[in-house]
Amino acid sequence: MIQLEGHTYRDPITEFVECLLVSFDFDSAQEKLRQCEVLLGTDYFLKSLKEEFLQNARLFVFETYCRIHHCVDIKMLADKLNMGQEEAELWIVNLIRNARLDAKIDSEKLHVIMGSTKPSTHQQVKVRGKSLCFRSYVLGGNFQMQQNPHQGQEF
Repeated sequence: MIQLEGHTYRDPITEFVECLLVSFDFDSAQEKLRQCEVLLGTDYFLKSLKEEFLQNARLFVFETYCRIHHCVDIKMLADKLNMGQEEAELWIVNLIRNARLDAKIDSEKLHVIMGSTKPSTHQQVKVRGKSLCFRSYVLGGNFQMQQNPHQGQEF
């Protein structure tokens, strides 16, 4: 949608989203995030939402980057999020503590190692078994309705 309507309306916020979701260009997204910070600081109606927007935008950049990479350098991540290294490390620790992130921090190498989000084979079999059972029940009910179309109806 952003690409389709890009010719009619452009601003740093839509360009930021486009950089992340369409082109996966994190360097341009970083620049657009700085422009968003300036824009939101000067806009009368959006000024009160500036900090909330920046926090969510940083989380969005981080989640998008972590979907692509398994191991992330904290120094590089701090640059991408427009944060200091210590501030970024504290921010990531808080995400891990609040259970919003499945990751570990390697303090020696200053890396964030992402956890596996793929469910175990046992869990996949269990979910598919439940799904198969439900679909079989619905299919049986539909078959029974076709065999007895007036069953359960009173005149």
